[in-house]
Amino acid sequence: MEKEDFLRLLPKLIVEDNEVKGAIITALSGVMATKHDIERVIEHSDKRFEKMGERFEKMDGRIEKLQEILISHTQALTQLNKRTNNLNANFSRIENIRTTEFKTLDGKIESLSEGQDIIKEHIKEIKEIVSKKE
Repeated sequence: MEKEDFLRLLPKLIVEDNEVKGAIITALSGVMATKHDIERVIEHSDKRFEKMGERFEKMDGRIEKLQEILISHTQALTQLNKRTNNLNANFSRIENIRTTEFKTLDGKIESLSEGQDIIKEHIKEIKEIVSKKE
């Protein structure tokens, strides 16, 4: 039988003769996947995709929690920064007050020194007057 004749006859044999169909399926089963094999692969893939979907959902939940934590920390850092700025402003005010008070105190000490010098002069004059009378 020629190849062309065989190829024309083969589809008819496959449809009409179960023995031929079985032999062809057996011969091809080592080379090609059966419908059942393909269904098992699809089922296995579906399960893997479901598991992957579950993992992605868990990851989404974790990411959302991390975002909430980051927002909370950002807010806390912002408040801390405001408090630090307020403290710096308070320290600056205190430093200005202290500087002003020290200047005032320096002025008073200087006035006292001048007063002391004047008193010393008066004492010197009094001593001179007392020593002339003696």
